[in-house]
Amino acid sequence: MSSDMAMAAKARAMFGERMKEPDYLALMQKKSVAEIAGALKRGSVFSEALAGVNEKAVHAGQLETLVRMDVYRRLQKLLRYSEGDYGRFIYAAVETEEIDLILSSIRWFTQKDSEARSSMIADMPIYIGHYLSFDVKKLPEVTNFSDLIKVLKGTRYERIVRKYETKDMAQINYIGLEHELRLNYYETVMEVVSGYGRAGNDMMEIVKARIELDNIALIYRLKKYFHAPPDQIRPLVTHTTNLFNDREMEDLISSSTAEQVIEKLQKKYHRYVKNVKFTSIEHYTGMIRYHMNYHFMELSTEPKLVLLSYLLLSRIEIQNVVNIIEGVSYGIGIDHMKPMLVY
Repeated sequence: MSSDMAMAAKARAMFGERMKEPDYLALMQKKSVAEIAGALKRGSVFSEALAGVNEKAVHAGQLETLVRMDVYRRLQKLLRYSEGDYGRFIYAAVETEEIDLILSSIRWFTQKDSEARSSMIADMPIYIGHYLSFDVKKLPEVTNFSDLIKVLKGTRYERIVRKYETKDMAQINYIGLEHELRLNYYETVMEVVSGYGRAGNDMMEIVKARIELDNIALIYRLKKYFHAPPDQIRPLVTHTTNLFNDREMEDLISSSTAEQVIEKLQKKYHRYVKNVKFTSIEHYTGMIRYHMNYHFMELSTEPKLVLLSYLLLSRIEIQNVVNIIEGVSYGIGIDHMKPMLVY
């Protein structure tokens, strides 16, 4: 067996050990963050990530960060089985973290919230610093756009953030900035996977589906909750499609109601959600992504595709746990937490 095939086999084995419905239900029944930390620490999935953690002292934000960072521990474990060059692949995998760090930094210095700054310092993912394109340790010192641009100097983000720089914090186009950062991320990932031959075609389908589903979720929310007109929606939609063509996407924007958006989404992605009841757009698109990645991971013979699918499924699992941590810390009942989980 080649090293890459051994890596794919290990990824499937690790996925087989994932958290399942009884595990999630048991976690939702915990009464505090400390109880959740203890359960995760004693379980098989997150025990390594939480080794050495004082479960009685850890707060929700710290626990969420440790859980989120587990995807990199899993990635490192799998890459030990491979002799291939996964450098650009890893960079594409961590770029979402970079974007979240940039946006969190902007939120802190615009709100001038000392508690948020303290939390940001405590939760800073120093563990993955050597994967990132900028010095994460400098972010807590950032107090304005000028400081942030200095930290991002020479990276692919510098030009984008500079474009949105303003001294009037009330005038920050936060939605536009996040949209452009996400668009840049998608372009990076598509550039990376396009060089992977046959595996790249399926990987491209995963990426394009993610973009399309993000677009549809955005269209739905803007129509459902803000009654936004097409001219406000159109500039925020990324021009990359998967199962919808350009004309159909324009129809969603210009002439479909929120309910019709869901109906058309159900028809296009029926194979992935035929037994899924719609409860929220986030859960519904999450289930589509889950079943798509599950399909590729179970059936593909391409190691890179298996690795990508496993990492994306890991992120879904991790987000489930984060949602439970937040739910328990805010006293939200199981009946409200369970519909958010994707598995």
